[in-house]
Amino acid sequence: MVIPLLLGMYWFLYSMNIDLAIRILRPAIISASLLLALIWTKPSLTWAELRLGRTLGVMCVVLIAPSLAATQPSRALADWFKLVILCGVALLLSRALRDSSTAEVFGRALIVGAVLAAVLTVYVYVRFMGFTLPTYASARVLKSVALHADVPLNAVAFSCVFAYICGMCLVRGTRAHLWLGLALFFISSVLTGSRAPLAILIVSGLALLVVNGLVTGRPVRRLMTWLVVLGLAAAIVWGTQVITFNQMSAVTEGRWDFWSVAWQKFTERPLMGYGFDSWRDDLVSRLPGEYRLTSYDAINLAGGYHNEYLTLLAEQGLVGLFPVMAVFIFLLRCSWKLAFRPSATWRNGQWALFGCIFLLLRASVEAPGLFGYSQEPADYLAFIFLAIVASRFSVEEDYVKSARAIAEYRRHCGYPAEAFA
Repeated sequence: MVIPLLLGMYWFLYSMNIDLAIRILRPAIISASLLLALIWTKPSLTWAELRLGRTLGVMCVVLIAPSLAATQPSRALADWFKLVILCGVALLLSRALRDSSTAEVFGRALIVGAVLAAVLTVYVYVRFMGFTLPTYASARVLKSVALHADVPLNAVAFSCVFAYICGMCLVRGTRAHLWLGLALFFISSVLTGSRAPLAILIVSGLALLVVNGLVTGRPVRRLMTWLVVLGLAAAIVWGTQVITFNQMSAVTEGRWDFWSVAWQKFTERPLMGYGFDSWRDDLVSRLPGEYRLTSYDAINLAGGYHNEYLTLLAEQGLVGLFPVMAVFIFLLRCSWKLAFRPSATWRNGQWALFGCIFLLLRASVEAPGLFGYSQEPADYLAFIFLAIVASRFSVEEDYVKSARAIAEYRRHCGYPAEAFA
């Protein structure tokens, strides 16, 4: 329970003492993961664990090259090592979560951690806004004030929502869980002053509906879904032609400016990029002159380019692009299989696919995640989710091996074939 609850308490500690929170998080999670690993040294590796280890291992090995070629190799290698630690935590947790009791406790603790993040959000809102109904304008002011009080509401909101989604992949969902989820989604969307959490939730839900429509066996529903997809694609293409740079900057809350800088830096060094955390060197100076940073953006610079994919291109180049995207594709394929393939052990519906879509969409507007800065709850939750998804295939593999062993034993004892059913 230490890992999920620590992630839930992190932002409380962060608001009181930033250095203390940062110093506690990584050592505590590493220690807890190693303790779990000591318990799970005996069981043999499953195919899913080997596949996950190979995918993460290739990524870590390949990313050494852009780190050595970075503008500041020492800084890049330090961030590379943080990413390696996260990959190790994911591998260790994927083994521990094969145990049903461990997975159940871990999932419930994740949901408790989500509740803790929601409690912090409500506390910050009441502290600065009182018992007044939120409006978009007032919530925007609140977010700026909260940043000065060392409470980044965007990050807290993501921790709240995604910890809940991760937990729902491990526990048997009830009506109470669903009502709790709606309350958490409401708090994280309405009380944080950002359109991004609500937009990502809505788009993720719509994407899940579209995916189900595309794979349905009903021809009429599938046709209607394809028409919707083509309409959305046409609208996006049309939008890129008529919306100006200034309008895109306003719609994306200034992120368009950061994205343009990331793309510019990628075109300058497309092969190796500039290395981890290189946005710190020249992001402000490279921003377009007519769209200079606002005071809010200046405070929020810790988000870098606010896009994992463009961060990957600008900092790791094409060399780092393919192994990192292999991790993303691995997660998407596994989540897809959990959602649509028959399974003897998976009972959580399409929560994994919804979480994967949510994580991949969020990566287009924020940096922390599967390829973030490897140092805050968002990064740890992303790799925990990867471990959860991989562990569900290990559970299925363990079940199949056990069933085969039982069947073989019964054959050896002379049971009739019809008894195997």
